[in-house]
Amino acid sequence: MMGAYKGTMSRTNDIYKPALEKAKLPILTLDNNWHKLFTQTEETAEIRKLEKKLNELLKSQGRVTTEEKKLKAVKRKLMDEIIQLADHYGGDRDDMIQKAMDRHREMVEECNDRLKALREENGNIPEQIEETNYQLMLRTMELCYKRLEENRKEIEYCEGWIEETRAKLRETMVRKQERETSTYELYTYMHNIFGRDVIDIFDMHYHPEKFRPKKKEEGYID
Repeated sequence: MMGAYKGTMSRTNDIYKPALEKAKLPILTLDNNWHKLFTQTEETAEIRKLEKKLNELLKSQGRVTTEEKKLKAVKRKLMDEIIQLADHYGGDRDDMIQKAMDRHREMVEECNDRLKALREENGNIPEQIEETNYQLMLRTMELCYKRLEENRKEIEYCEGWIEETRAKLRETMVRKQERETSTYELYTYMHNIFGRDVIDIFDMHYHPEKFRPKKKEEGYID
């Protein structure tokens, strides 16, 4: 599977963009799984820079959105009050009502001007967020791919070492079993020829049962 990825990270960004336009890419700095990636590999300076930029853009967008909602609520309240004032128009208090209506209309215009300014301020923030998030995704993929390659090489090295060690272990176990068999047979023949008394005189206490060849079910390697 790793071979399918090899070399792809060196391509230009434009190759990925058309395919990714159809994919729903999450805002990475808001995704807890993205942060968990860096428990396995360390962030680069470039990733930290993009992360900071993205968070600042999101903060700006949030501030604009919050202020826009508040202004719209104020504007609705002013419009409702203008209607209420208009309902009372036509009487001794017309001058007072007219002044109040004029003041409300001025405040509505102020709200409209501020909303327009906010729309202009927010203008290209969504595009900046999308582009910054995209660049952060590419840098993240490059970093993770590098770590995956390092892991793959280390795994292959470990697998080779395990196979080599297993072969050496098997060879050593066979040699051990051959020596045990030789020891058991040698001691048995000596015992049969010379008897226990003679064996005891030479202090050959090898405990032949310890070296008795094992059966297959006991772990004998054939």
